[in-house]
Amino acid sequence: MTDESDPAVTAEELQALFDRAPLEASARGLRVLPAVMKDPDVFFSAPEVSLDDALDVAVASGAAFVSIEEDFFDAAEFLDVDLDEVPASIRNAAASHDGDRTGVLVRWHVGGTSYIFWAKATWWRDMEVELEEQQEDADEKQARGRRERQQRAQQLIREAIADPGIRAAKPMSRKPVVEAFIRSRMTSDDDGGAGLALLWAPGRVAEEWRSAYALLDQTAGHFITDLRDLDDWQRVKWQSSARRDVLRRFAMSRTGGWAPTDKWVKDMDDRSAPTK
Repeated sequence: MTDESDPAVTAEELQALFDRAPLEASARGLRVLPAVMKDPDVFFSAPEVSLDDALDVAVASGAAFVSIEEDFFDAAEFLDVDLDEVPASIRNAAASHDGDRTGVLVRWHVGGTSYIFWAKATWWRDMEVELEEQQEDADEKQARGRRERQQRAQQLIREAIADPGIRAAKPMSRKPVVEAFIRSRMTSDDDGGAGLALLWAPGRVAEEWRSAYALLDQTAGHFITDLRDLDDWQRVKWQSSARRDVLRRFAMSRTGGWAPTDKWVKDMDDRSAPTK
């Protein structure tokens, strides 16, 4: 990350460095050749290290040649960032420096180690800092928006799970009921939290239903005993349809209003029905 403490030099100093580097290299017996080298193992940054000191290191380390390069500013590339709107101050500054020199690089390679001396323009460093700050603000705004959408989605899901109508809906046809519940609470077409809830709520509701009936199945013996003690069940115990209605209502009372599947009712009725 770039910050204002990063060393940098003025545009005039960059020009002077570029003009002087070949002369100083030649004076030290170094050839200047165009070359492409790997990322540096050793990095010298101007003005913390002078060009003269860097070239002295090149000579002392036994470099056969150095490569001197320039970097130039591309305003369009610089402004191609993930921001809804780049501030006018940055756009104007970028336009005013389009094509300007951003840095001078002197590279060499000795014994498996690559070296680079790098000088960059103060104005470029300052623009990078400002753009990065804008990017950080935008990232934080997006992160805050995601958190808010997720929190709203979780709230809508909790409301859906607690809704008596959703709990009483038949499991096989409950998904559209859940979706209608969420849509009825959308504040706008751009309600991102409700959009997430539409995706997540049916599955979460199903998980709650499964958990409730898993617990009921684990205590099936007590459930059947309590069911048979009901006056309503005793009155209709020889009438299969009415008996299953009683069983269904009793199961819902034990699970907080969650309706069972028809298969669950049939299986539990087979286990609890009276024998002649």
